[in-house]
Amino acid sequence: MSAYDEIGEAGIEAVLRELYDLLFDDVMVGFLFRGKDKEHIVRQQVAFTAAFLGGPQLYTGKAMPEAHRALPLLPGHFDRRHHLLRTVLQRRGVPAAAAEEWLRVDAGLRTAVLRSGESARAEARKPE
Repeated sequence: MSAYDEIGEAGIEAVLRELYDLLFDDVMVGFLFRGKDKEHIVRQQVAFTAAFLGGPQLYTGKAMPEAHRALPLLPGHFDRRHHLLRTVLQRRGVPAAAAEEWLRVDAGLRTAVLRSGESARAEARKPE
């Protein structure tokens, strides 16, 4: 049984809605979401997450580097999101094996996500 089968699309969506509610309001990472369309992000994340957890969905959104290129992401930003994801998975009672698979794949995206933000960080450091 896949993690997708254990959680289901409705469960994945519930986790992601709660996660993005927290992220948009979070003191550490909320600024990264200013002006962003939360509903669009959640829909894209549901497709992306369902696909990597073994579901039938096809993710047709932007590639990870492209989606994060304009964000000046630092390791602490990624870690905060990962921590909040873990918190929501526990709060929602996602089965342990499925939650660990989700967290494992999420952690595996760290390098790609942070590397894609290098140019945004460099741009943000330029004097005005």
